[in-house]
Amino acid sequence: MNKTLLIILAVALLVGGAAAWFLLSRAPDGATEPVAIGPEVPEVVAVQPAPAEPETESETPEPVQTESAVLPEPAPVWAPDGTIRPGEYAHSTSLIDVTIHWFNDANVLRVGLESPANGYVSIGFDPEDRMEGANYIVAYVEEGEVYIRDDFGIGPTSHAADTDRGGTDNILSYGGTEWADHTVVEFSIPLDSGDAQDKALRPGWTYDILVAYHDLLDGFSGRHSRRGSGQITLDQAP
Repeated sequence: MNKTLLIILAVALLVGGAAAWFLLSRAPDGATEPVAIGPEVPEVVAVQPAPAEPETESETPEPVQTESAVLPEPAPVWAPDGTIRPGEYAHSTSLIDVTIHWFNDANVLRVGLESPANGYVSIGFDPEDRMEGANYIVAYVEEGEVYIRDDFGIGPTSHAADTDRGGTDNILSYGGTEWADHTVVEFSIPLDSGDAQDKALRPGWTYDILVAYHDLLDGFSGRHSRRGSGQITLDQAP
């Protein structure tokens, strides 16, 4: 009986030892314990959020200062009203304290005379021998009325009305004013009236002129207080 138990116990020990050896031979290298095999668990990685960029105020572009184009003022329209406005005439010169303003186109010459006195004022164009041969315009203002005449130089020291010599008065327009210390006369004449008692003028040419005035005397025939000579150049025809 005891012998039988011993045999059973020996067999049990042999079977247990064989099973242990089998398990140890299936373990990974260096492992001393059995490895439990199961579903893989992903590694949890802690992700830090990116730092938020500081908010900045949107920049508003500064307004651009722009200057509007400044257009030149148009020249005033010429009017023979006895008032000479800035820019009304293209040219001016001064003789014996008389200021002569003028401009022309292809057909008409426009003139403004500012005299430093209260008598008549005159201008002669293209004289040949002192007053002779010049186309004269003589004018004065009396009690608010303007008197003007188209004359021609008939001698070195004399002139007469065109209408007295078979010609015509070719003054196209005129006006004037008189003040306590000066007189202003404006007028226009054709450059070439076709009248034998007028001197034809050409655009772009330079002409001698005679200017005279009287301090107090009005009229067309009194001797002048002062007289002077000079030149003007007409504009080229447009």
